[in-house]
Amino acid sequence: MTPAAAHIARTLLPYTPASGRVYNFSAGPACMPESVLEQLREELIDCQGGGIGLLEISHRGALYARLNDAAHDACRKASGASSDYEVFFMPGGATVQFGLLPLNFIPESGTAAYIDTSIWSQKAYAEALRCRDVTLAFDGRAIKYAKVPAKGEFTEPAGAKYLFYCQNNTVEGTTFWEPPTTTLPLIGDATSDIFSRPWDISKHAMVLAAGQKNLGAAGASLIIARKDFLASATKRLPQILRFEDHALAHSNLNTPPTFAVRVMGLMAEWTLSVGGPVALAKHNAMKANLLWGAVDASKGFYSWHAEKACRSHMNVCFRAPSPALDARFVAEAEEQGLFGLLGHREAGGMRASIYNGFPAKGCEILAQFMGDFAARHG
Repeated sequence: MTPAAAHIARTLLPYTPASGRVYNFSAGPACMPESVLEQLREELIDCQGGGIGLLEISHRGALYARLNDAAHDACRKASGASSDYEVFFMPGGATVQFGLLPLNFIPESGTAAYIDTSIWSQKAYAEALRCRDVTLAFDGRAIKYAKVPAKGEFTEPAGAKYLFYCQNNTVEGTTFWEPPTTTLPLIGDATSDIFSRPWDISKHAMVLAAGQKNLGAAGASLIIARKDFLASATKRLPQILRFEDHALAHSNLNTPPTFAVRVMGLMAEWTLSVGGPVALAKHNAMKANLLWGAVDASKGFYSWHAEKACRSHMNVCFRAPSPALDARFVAEAEEQGLFGLLGHREAGGMRASIYNGFPAKGCEILAQFMGDFAARHG
């Protein structure tokens, strides 16, 4: 780490947790910056001097209106979205949005295309298939999700209403390093990498990102959508199911998940305070390279099927030579204060999720532990 990078890590960005807290590698709900947690702790009792706690304030009152406005503004700035885009919040996580996408934008006789690179993009495809005749533009199951497709490695069905992809794949430890090039309206699921790096929103018709990772609390999703794309949605749905109606109501169409929206706003404000996605990208690369480096340095003791060119900076996945050693690794790691390392139930192995708020020192300690464990059991 260069002196400049070390200074950023130790002063602006999370480096070590407070006394009594462990290193939380959970994939979600995930580690949050302690400065945000401290502000929330205060606001739960008395929100900005109003004498009412954050969980008690009216969604129609002036105080929540200010918090709502602040969340919208911070998320717009952190994302870099232009005035051509609406920035708003929807109730529910990404799975809710997976169901609403086809209902809003695909006519009953129409279709859309899905790039399947993960358990979550497969879930989005399966949800759409329940109500519309959608197609796979790329089927990653055939290669066990070892990579994301390059340009020319996926198809674009004629007349498709959109092309969906998952920007970062939490279970598989892979990521897109740039948006897919397509002539179709592009939909990106940014749930696990929103604000973690500069990302060209202008190449997308819509980006969705659920809470509980880089956006804090679960219960809501951030939507960034081009206005003309929103307007193309069917009107033959109840208002509560239409993205455009939520946007036009400034995320206050009905009683919103007020706590989740406030947390998202604070996470976006924190993102801006530490230098935004540009600074976070450098910090996240440093953390991820420590762990992927430990995998490579183990000389085959640790392995993972994902191609190196697609490696994620949010989720570092690896496994030991046997499931018994995986279990022992997780147990011994917890003794060192390293928690949440058990891999996804469908993938096995270990997974270190190191989102924006994760302290850098945890990656240093885990990398050292990985080397020690391999030396003892290799």
